[in-house]
Amino acid sequence: MTDSIHDSRLQVGDTVTVHMPLGHNKRGVWGISVLYTTSPEAKFDGAVGKIVEINPEGPYTIPLYLVDFRDSGNKAAIPWQAQWFREEWLEPVKEKTRA
Repeated sequence: MTDSIHDSRLQVGDTVTVHMPLGHNKRGVWGISVLYTTSPEAKFDGAVGKIVEINPEGPYTIPLYLVDFRDSGNKAAIPWQAQWFREEWLEPVKEKTRA
């Protein structure tokens, strides 16, 4: 059995932004895929946070990342301060270069 967490591109302490899968709804409007619109994770789409914990065994052996959104400067209101996400829903935030 291979340890999938070692193949991860994300580590504890990384700053990430949440990007849920996109798709069209019945009216043809582009947005969060209808498969995920009712999931709690969809409320965090676009939010920036920091990874504080990794569960490599997660449900169904899918690794999960606990993202903390406190003190991240999010302008949109988020429903609670931390949430578990799959790796494919997280994008690393590039650090700003100073001039």
